[in-house]
Amino acid sequence: MAAPALLHPPPMDEDGAAPPVPVTPDPAPPPPEPKPPLVRQRPPVRVTSEFDSERRLFSHRVSCRVLDGLAKLRLRVSHGAGGGGVAWGPPDVALLARNFSVIVDPASRGAVLRGAADLAGSLRLRASHNTKNCQSGEQSYIHVGCSAHCLSVSCNYEYDKSIVSCIHLDRCFQFKYHNRKEQQGEVSVTADLGDSPCKIELSSMVPPNGLPRATFFFPKGEVSIKEKILDEGDRILSVNGLVKSHVLNGACTAVYNDNAMNIKYRYKDDEISFIPSISLPSNSLSFAFKRQLTPSDKLSYWYNFDTNYWGAIYKHKENKHLKWKAGYESDNRLGWASLWVGDAGGSTKEVPLKAKVHFTLKVPQDNVQNSVVVFHVKKRWDF
Repeated sequence: MAAPALLHPPPMDEDGAAPPVPVTPDPAPPPPEPKPPLVRQRPPVRVTSEFDSERRLFSHRVSCRVLDGLAKLRLRVSHGAGGGGVAWGPPDVALLARNFSVIVDPASRGAVLRGAADLAGSLRLRASHNTKNCQSGEQSYIHVGCSAHCLSVSCNYEYDKSIVSCIHLDRCFQFKYHNRKEQQGEVSVTADLGDSPCKIELSSMVPPNGLPRATFFFPKGEVSIKEKILDEGDRILSVNGLVKSHVLNGACTAVYNDNAMNIKYRYKDDEISFIPSISLPSNSLSFAFKRQLTPSDKLSYWYNFDTNYWGAIYKHKENKHLKWKAGYESDNRLGWASLWVGDAGGSTKEVPLKAKVHFTLKVPQDNVQNSVVVFHVKKRWDF
């Protein structure tokens, strides 16, 4: 095998010195990271107004950020429309923050204070206090709660009325005590049965007036046994229960209470929902049927065989901000239709023009001339 070639020495200049090593230029500095876009700031003042034609009531709410955005100040006032409704009422004022809030209600001369704080690690303290005018018969209450990873303790104290204390220990034990001045108190203990998902609860009145109530909870329902006093004064054991199970691609629920049972079956897929129900021993039978005709259209129908009452509703949703419904109720002999402009369950900031409108037309079958139109309007302004 041939020997490896030797490296040649660097060339010398005329004075016999090696040439200087070339200086490596410094690498270019990395480009600066782009700054994150600025968070959309809340407008300084926000005004929201609502009008309900059925109650002839206006509601206004004004809110703004204070304390450098750490809290929100809110003012809410309601008044009746001209010619009816309620007069101007005293406004309620609220100061809302993440861990502290104060809501003042001048009408009841009371206030609600809530606060929370992280003490250490997973230990968190919660407290609330509600004070109202004692002259009106409504008393104040105090709530204090403390929770950690495996322990939770809470206490509610309502002046001259009741005390409720509850202790949870590591999800396997619960102790609860409830005492009311005008009635008897109640104490309950709940414990898990080993590693199984089942648990049992024993509860009794304080002072006791009979055998304690026992409730057994399992994944598909619960069964409770308690002592019941009849009108004649006799004492019997009453059994109540609830069982749920999957049957034929649906869910079946049976509820037993005071010698009466209701069995309901629910089948649902992407297009059809079928819900028959029967009550025993009265043999009362009813059913509900829902059909998703298209992604935007849905038909619902229900019928009661005992009373021959029935009802139907047709829904159409054009888009997120526009939908309508029409239906008929035979028990009230009433036809109706509703129109929503704006997302009914969303906020006004997500709808066009920051406004929502809801119209409803009610047409009695026996007297069409008494048909009425009610509407609800909600509008928001940002300044």
